[in-house]
Amino acid sequence: MKLECLGAGQEVGRSALLLKGKENILLDYGLKLNPASSDVDPEGDVFLSKTEYPKKIKDPLHAIVLSHAHLDHSGAIPYLYKQSLQTPLFLTPPTLDLSNLLWEDTIKIAKITGNDAGFKPQDIITANDSAYYLDYKKQIQITPNTKVTFYDAGHVVGSVISVVEQENQKVMYTGDFRGSESQMFRGYDKKLPAVDYLITETTYGVENHRDRKEQEKLFTTEILETLENGGSVILPAFAIERSQELISILAKYKINNVPIYLDGMSKKATMIFSQYPEFFTDFKSFKKAVEKVEFVKNRKKRDKVINKQCIIISTAGMLEGGPALGYIKELGADPKNRIILSGYQVKGTNGYRLEQTGKLLIDGKSYQPRAKVTKHSFSAHAGRDEILELIKRVNPRKVICVHGDKKVTNDFKEELKRIGIDAVNPQNGETIELQ
Repeated sequence: MKLECLGAGQEVGRSALLLKGKENILLDYGLKLNPASSDVDPEGDVFLSKTEYPKKIKDPLHAIVLSHAHLDHSGAIPYLYKQSLQTPLFLTPPTLDLSNLLWEDTIKIAKITGNDAGFKPQDIITANDSAYYLDYKKQIQITPNTKVTFYDAGHVVGSVISVVEQENQKVMYTGDFRGSESQMFRGYDKKLPAVDYLITETTYGVENHRDRKEQEKLFTTEILETLENGGSVILPAFAIERSQELISILAKYKINNVPIYLDGMSKKATMIFSQYPEFFTDFKSFKKAVEKVEFVKNRKKRDKVINKQCIIISTAGMLEGGPALGYIKELGADPKNRIILSGYQVKGTNGYRLEQTGKLLIDGKSYQPRAKVTKHSFSAHAGRDEILELIKRVNPRKVICVHGDKKVTNDFKEELKRIGIDAVNPQNGETIELQ
């Protein structure tokens, strides 16, 4: 077999890896969102207008395996179905539901900004018609020569670590995975099989996360201090997983003395999360937490929200779009207020700019909020030691390091080599022999 890196090679974004053997199996096909000049829709929301696709697939496809619904893994899947491709798509039910949410939003944004989404509503329908659900820990023959087994990745609802078996070789693909327990999920399934080859994300391949409970306490302390001083808190957050995690943390620490509002795509994503209780460690607690949150349904409601002392959870997590920018514009001038970033900020994005310089772009103009700006990472990705732990568990002959910046993937590869593990960090377009 061979592995062709079509995306996520020495970069974070547009994950796409093609296993080439007797049959060709595609692992993810996502988009990379790049910082660009922003466009404004009639409701005042700002959206990112520039995207990059993975490299085109030149070989026939026999199956597609989708690890989870985040846009950098799922975003370009409908593009594959433009020619009425009937290749089967294997995933979990929540992954398809969340992916549909993102695919439909991609088309919506393209219409607003006058750009080409790369696919049409009919392509989404074709992708859905081609979808097959797989359960965790049940090996399935997906093609005449290929078997696949899903394991819980603990990253978001329905996320999977995949083991593909073909030609007497076992190849594991982590997608994105979480090493430790969060408010909602247990982390990845530790009962993984030994494999011949491991394709692993390395987003945090050179650093470990701060202790989760310590992080939560610092985060909630800042919120309480802000509220006690009469300020409001803006929590820009990724729609899928991070918004729901923040809702759960606020409930755990009983921060409910002011209204908590949820805005942007997070609303629909939260409703989808709520449809899959079996994926949660404690769904009853999550359900109660969501019931304490008020959804912001329109611009009129937003105007009322900004005149109240409150906590606002709103897309987008990197401030490249969504209602969060509008809230910062309205509330950012008051030094009593606080903006808390809660996740990975890609270099060049508005979130990265705000984190590094205290400034960001709103409506194409530089804006420096007087509100306090802090960051607490509640990443759903594994840290360095957690990735090393997974490698030790599955004991592969070779590790392929992807989904990390160039320096990170290279440094992690070199660390593996120093401890006697064969490892590579391919560039996009590079093919690796698996033998």
